[in-house]
Amino acid sequence: MEYDPAAMISNNETANRQTVDPTVSAIIPAHDESPTICGVIRPLLGHLLIDEIIVVDDGSMDDTADRARSMGVTVISLPSNRGKASAMSRGVRAARNEIVFFADADIIGLTPETVTRIVTAVTSREYGMYVGIRGRKTYWANRLLRFTPILGGERALTKTLWNRVPRTYKKNFQIEIALNFFAKYLGQSMGFTVVHGLSQIIKEKKRGFWLGLWQRLLMIYDVVLIGWRIYVVLHLKLLIERLLPEWQATESVEPVRRSDR
Repeated sequence: MEYDPAAMISNNETANRQTVDPTVSAIIPAHDESPTICGVIRPLLGHLLIDEIIVVDDGSMDDTADRARSMGVTVISLPSNRGKASAMSRGVRAARNEIVFFADADIIGLTPETVTRIVTAVTSREYGMYVGIRGRKTYWANRLLRFTPILGGERALTKTLWNRVPRTYKKNFQIEIALNFFAKYLGQSMGFTVVHGLSQIIKEKKRGFWLGLWQRLLMIYDVVLIGWRIYVVLHLKLLIERLLPEWQATESVEPVRRSDR
């Protein structure tokens, strides 16, 4: 659901009137993102809603961690590459605020206004989780977002929601689908906004064609796998658990009815 643009806080001056103190921790999971990491950090620096910025260096082999430290932010270095979800979890554990804002480390075009738009949807308690989706080039591609999974690394949510997602679903790129499902299952309202001007360097360009293609296929596999595990297996299990008490109640009543005859 699209957040009402008229209700959004569109600049830092207005945000200062609405919020006395910054209340959000920004978390950036990063693996070999040296060329783009500073550009992601920059719009977060000095943002009136962001209280701290945490970069989780997920076993990078380049100077991602050094570049992030040069920006004056907190850097947590993992000894080996553990995957996006693990890096996000490490950042959440370190964050001091209840509301967290995630940003991918390889995006281009992130602005303070975009951060404000996503974050205030949650700080205002309008939503339990809110996602920024990169704008497609065509109108109909954007319309399809109403019928496709909401996948976006730029999202704000509460640590409470994050902590209620079972650990078994916090794996690699599966985390975004898992967050979507459990936000709705736990009664947390979820919304999204289309962000134009926000892009991402494709894996084939970052890692080389064949390695990038392999990583893309692994990402697609993750999304399909978690879709099956959650929307088929888990959904069916929860449905059976909900219906089971009704079946048991029916069985316990039936003998009484027969004895009355």
